[in-house]
Amino acid sequence: MPTHRMPSAARSLFSVVFLLLLLVPGRARAQLVIDVDPAQFRKYPVAVTALKNFGETPDEKGFSRAAQDILMSDLGIAGLFDVLHPKAFLEDPEKSGIDEGTIDFTQWMQVGAEGLIKGGFWIVGDNIKIDFRLFEVGLGKTLLNKTYEVPAADLRAACHAFADEIVRHFTKEAGVFSTKIVSIRRLNKTKQVYVMDFDGENGHVVVDNASINLLPAWSRDGNWIYFNSYMNNNPDLYRVPAAGGKVVKISSYRGLNVGPSPSPDGGKVALTLSKDGNSEIYIMNPDGSNLRRVTEYWGIDSSASWAPDSKRLAFVSNRSGHPQIYYKDISGGAPVRLTFQGNYNQSPAWSPKGDKIAFCGRDERLVFDLFLVDAETREITRLTQDQGNNEDPSWSPDGRHIVFSSTRSGESKLFIMNADGTNQRLISRGKGVFSTPDWSPRLGGVK
Repeated sequence: MPTHRMPSAARSLFSVVFLLLLLVPGRARAQLVIDVDPAQFRKYPVAVTALKNFGETPDEKGFSRAAQDILMSDLGIAGLFDVLHPKAFLEDPEKSGIDEGTIDFTQWMQVGAEGLIKGGFWIVGDNIKIDFRLFEVGLGKTLLNKTYEVPAADLRAACHAFADEIVRHFTKEAGVFSTKIVSIRRLNKTKQVYVMDFDGENGHVVVDNASINLLPAWSRDGNWIYFNSYMNNNPDLYRVPAAGGKVVKISSYRGLNVGPSPSPDGGKVALTLSKDGNSEIYIMNPDGSNLRRVTEYWGIDSSASWAPDSKRLAFVSNRSGHPQIYYKDISGGAPVRLTFQGNYNQSPAWSPKGDKIAFCGRDERLVFDLFLVDAETREITRLTQDQGNNEDPSWSPDGRHIVFSSTRSGESKLFIMNADGTNQRLISRGKGVFSTPDWSPRLGGVK
């Protein structure tokens, strides 16, 4: 389990606070519903066919296969479905239609499909119109039918929107395929604030100011990204529109202004300040007003993460001698220690469901891995092992997935996984070293 030397690769806020404090003089430190209960879970077998081109314009850009690939990837990432390989299909999608009466459902039953996704499209100038269908194979009935008309460049967004609806149909909660992830990308000695789709596509720079930028975090409405920067020679707190634009300074007290964590209700931002001579957790309004101190102790308190009720904060403190995970009610009372195993635990991230807190812990081999601690029982579950250093966990808005950084392939990249540690996938495939990801709230997407 999580033991004593800080590795040079550590990127947690606690590590950042510890290192920055050294640099701040004078500062101290009935319908079928998929059951997602792991004890009873069985993945739902589903087949996804290529789209049929119902228009007169040839599919020169390969929309048909691209849509199939995107939907298969999304449903595979969801962790709820057993996505069948197209080589197993018996029915020729080109010779069948997308209406109930034009599909031979017995051939789909023979390959083990319980769900079937089909669709057709029309290219209309610079737009594409797509008719998506989800069928229940056993009954030969349509379960879901959605039509989208979008610019052709937004094909991915339309596919993500339908995948969201498929997950909503089976679980009563939309998927996370229209969300984004913000992180820090180090490229050519600069540290940029970088945003990508949840699957790593459409990556783009939001802040590149030739300074050191750190620890980005989404506002709860998805409109803003908070981040730290040395652009004025002090670790100050800023925010920028999520689409990019004018940067606004939020907090610039002397010393540290780091680790922003917007509350789920949108009314507060927690952060770490050292303005009063020690590293402590504070909360304030999103514009920086109405500052209030939450913790008070001689040790380092940092890395605040909100409970979904916006009334409690998980954080890291070395008040016991080593970094451990605690939580505290913001209205008062003593902190409650959550982790007792290991002597270097950091980067807590409270699940949107409220039951678990993900964190990064150093084990007996001095390697960082990801763990879960139950907020009530304090039971610990390990999520990663034997694949480099794994750090910086952040939850998807549905609480079913975690994004994190990992050095398993050499330099640090971003991966996503199911909340139980399964289904780990690389998402940051581009150039650069990626760290400290934060998963966005749901952003709407295509309607």
